[in-house]
Amino acid sequence: MARNTQSRSTRIKYKTPITLEDKRTGYQYSGTLHNYSESGLYFESAYAQRPGRKICITSNNLPFSNKSNGHLAKIIWRKLLGPQRSTQAFGIGAKFC
Repeated sequence: MARNTQSRSTRIKYKTPITLEDKRTGYQYSGTLHNYSESGLYFESAYAQRPGRKICITSNNLPFSNKSNGHLAKIIWRKLLGPQRSTQAFGIGAKFC
């Protein structure tokens, strides 16, 4: 799993589709959640916000909450993924706000 060794919280593997929204522009895009912890999450997407941007994450299948209005998170890092690694272009690490 990407950057697992740098995480301070225990990561829980969980794969599910998610919808992401840039809080500044309102731009929405899709991604796939791959793992989460108490402090943040790792997802993959064809689009990646710059580190520091705030996003809202929503899904019908988030195991860590039943919030219907989504979760606010801040992009911490992004990494370009190769085609052998994923069908998505980017791996993204975000911290819950």
